[in-house]
Amino acid sequence: MDLREIKIFKNLSNEDLEIIKSKTAFIEKSYAKGEYIFRINDRSNDLFYLIEGGLNVYQIDSNGKRFIFQNFNKPTLFGEVYSYLGEDFDFDCECAVDSKILIIKNFRKIFENPCPEDFLRSYINFLSYKCLALSKKNQITSQASLRQKIGKFLIENEKEGKVTLSMKREDLADYLSTTRPSLSRELSKMTDEGIIKAGGDYIEILDRDGIQF
Repeated sequence: MDLREIKIFKNLSNEDLEIIKSKTAFIEKSYAKGEYIFRINDRSNDLFYLIEGGLNVYQIDSNGKRFIFQNFNKPTLFGEVYSYLGEDFDFDCECAVDSKILIIKNFRKIFENPCPEDFLRSYINFLSYKCLALSKKNQITSQASLRQKIGKFLIENEKEGKVTLSMKREDLADYLSTTRPSLSRELSKMTDEGIIKAGGDYIEILDRDGIQF
């Protein structure tokens, strides 16, 4: 693949790109649905980029309850903090569907001198947006009630009054830290009250004033 499709390499000159290629290796690998990219307590110096497919990043508590931290269904980088620090992963990363991953080996070596300034600026920008996304996720899951969590999720993800769901209903329940039956009941109530219209892969907001969070 063209490395400039990845945001942190997008603005690099041919010369800068060659400097980075000289420090690391880029390996494309295919994974089947249900296969893990990495498991909790694994350690890797590699950075990962989702080329195509979909991933769930989650933990399972002592009661067997799964909590999804992130769901990736578009090309994106992931594992950047752990690869840079050389820390153990504290979550699992599983393919929700068949996926193709670009593995950037020994990612931290890229930062050794000489390191292109345009790369550093792009990487800082990337990290800033990732922190913003994490903050928004925390705002959703910290809501007091399930209806408030749903409301915050809808407002944060709606485009022209409609939220396209990239997750299955069970995965969305884990993302909102609830159970699938509880989520289905609350969505049904909101539908009956005329607040939303729920389809198989979308939720349409009919009454914004009725959204609570």
